[in-house]
Amino acid sequence: MTVAIGLALLGMATRMVWPVSTPAFRGPDGRPLPQSVATMERISVNGVPQSVTIRGRDRRNPILIWIHGGPGSSETTALRHYDSGLENHFVVVYWDQRYAGQNYDPHAAKPTALTIQQYVDDLSVVIDTVLTRFGQRKVVLVGHSWGTVPGVLYAQQHPEKVAAYVGVGQVADVPKSERRSYAWALAEARARHDKRGEAQLVALGPPPRPGQPIFTPRDLMMTYGGSFHRDMGYGDLILAGLRHSEANWRDFLAFQGSGEFSNRLTQGEFSRFVMDDRPQVFSTPIFLLSGRYDRQSEASVAHDFYEQVRAPRKAFVWFEQSAHNPPFEQPAALDAWIVRNVRPLASPAGA
Repeated sequence: MTVAIGLALLGMATRMVWPVSTPAFRGPDGRPLPQSVATMERISVNGVPQSVTIRGRDRRNPILIWIHGGPGSSETTALRHYDSGLENHFVVVYWDQRYAGQNYDPHAAKPTALTIQQYVDDLSVVIDTVLTRFGQRKVVLVGHSWGTVPGVLYAQQHPEKVAAYVGVGQVADVPKSERRSYAWALAEARARHDKRGEAQLVALGPPPRPGQPIFTPRDLMMTYGGSFHRDMGYGDLILAGLRHSEANWRDFLAFQGSGEFSNRLTQGEFSRFVMDDRPQVFSTPIFLLSGRYDRQSEASVAHDFYEQVRAPRKAFVWFEQSAHNPPFEQPAALDAWIVRNVRPLASPAGA
């Protein structure tokens, strides 16, 4: 057993230094499917080279763009591990945002400023690039966690390019969400007789906290089940993702250090983000998907936002066995819902 574990670790360590790649779609004869697409590349996005992985069994299918959470943590490899079934129905674009995933450089200078609109503008370049490449007019946007912020703003600003917007763990009002998250975490600590957790939360006090982070400690969210309802955690996502050829040392280091690049945004503009003071009228279908137990980005706040939305079509969907992470806790159910309800709204190539 010890030898087997050692060999497995050696194999993973060796692969970590290899160049990244993504496997082709192959038919029964072992040859790549003629209409498929499977590529990893870097494109220039507003002067910053950024990594995209594009995969689809049929390049004529509608385009779906994943906008990952973070903002410092790419979810590309985890989404490939848990949600790759979507590649049978869409051309799926996994975009590593600034400083995340394959874009992480531990030696790069930290940005002096980051804004939410920069990420919206980056997303705009990615969308225009893939629309031109595949000869389509619209994309499906699926944002998760932080990714719902640039995603929903892009859907407002450029509805003519969005067939549908799907927000998973939608962020709508960070201050309100954190007030509710804190109250829930404190009640959980007391119900569980977790004296250490209770003392930590009492010492912090409820938000806002002048000069201190607004966010409820994420380790307590994990412990109390507000991030994951299932018996899993972010370590599971990292290990699952590192098994894939799309990951190497850069992703491994990014999991540990990319937050340093986005701290200015996370502790600044993002911590104050509120959708409620923005127009709530959308010209494209809006679907919000929330885990029933999501306390990290309070599902109740997302539902408050949903009630204010006016759109040609909208739905709020509960995932009953998930907290903040339905793409990883209930991937089959989430993917099936998107295929069944969103795929028919997306225009095929050339339509």
